[in-house]
Amino acid sequence: MLQHPIRYYLITVVVASLLWQPPSIGNANNNFFLPGDAFFYTVLTEDALAEIKKSNSPIFRYQRPEHLRSFFCGYAGFEQLQVKDMSPDIKKNLAVVYRTIREGHPLQIELVPEVKVVEGDLETTEVKTGKILRREINGISMFFYNADFDADRYRLALKYNETWVEEVVAFGHRQEHVRFDFFLPQEEAVMSCWRDAKQVKPLNVIAPPIKVRRSSNPLPPITLNGKVRIFVLPSNDFLSHYHRSKFIYEVTEAGIQLYGPPGIGGIGKGMGRGIGRDIGASKGNDKWTRRPFGKDD
Repeated sequence: MLQHPIRYYLITVVVASLLWQPPSIGNANNNFFLPGDAFFYTVLTEDALAEIKKSNSPIFRYQRPEHLRSFFCGYAGFEQLQVKDMSPDIKKNLAVVYRTIREGHPLQIELVPEVKVVEGDLETTEVKTGKILRREINGISMFFYNADFDADRYRLALKYNETWVEEVVAFGHRQEHVRFDFFLPQEEAVMSCWRDAKQVKPLNVIAPPIKVRRSSNPLPPITLNGKVRIFVLPSNDFLSHYHRSKFIYEVTEAGIQLYGPPGIGGIGKGMGRGIGRDIGASKGNDKWTRRPFGKDD
């Protein structure tokens, strides 16, 4: 039985009186999925698995990485991705990967007061409802990519979006104030992202019309419009996965593949349990070592 460390938080909300102005003239913005992005990023949790199990067409919520700051100057992008008629095999495989990773990365939860957002004429406030919510705080990173994304030639966690400025502006922001949310701010990663942006296609989705966002309420979901590869990372150490120096999973309708760092002489049985250790960064365009994930893992 897993022991669930529970942390109790006393959350104090301090609301300052500010002169209201629309998001379009803010000095920074909170980005979610933009139509030119190569991937949609979310986290796999117990609640997400429950939603996947009960719904034929589950909706996934975009997660901005923890290292990114939040701003009160507006939003850009789509927060929700719907997978219509999701394959039962993909659902099953995601559950298998989640349980396997949890053997090495036990579930952690916190109890927090439920709040609802109240939109006012001059300000937005959060009001406690009196309920206590159980929240999983170490959800497992998951990326949706097009089925033809070449993970050996290109790198994980790079958006490869050449038109992000125009897209953020279309959501109501002035160009001189737009802000790009890098999953990897390191110079090497940024240069790779810019260099190869024209070679990597955006995630194939059907998106509602882009419009100015005036509140934190999410826009209608985008919908997948083709087959995908789903990469599941045991940790959110994006830099190590960029360097292909930690183990990851790929989930498709066909099954589960276990990917390992290049040049380690193959991936042995049992390495799927508790994976996430760093073997040493790969160099150049070294390819992943991979094999099918089996019951011995």
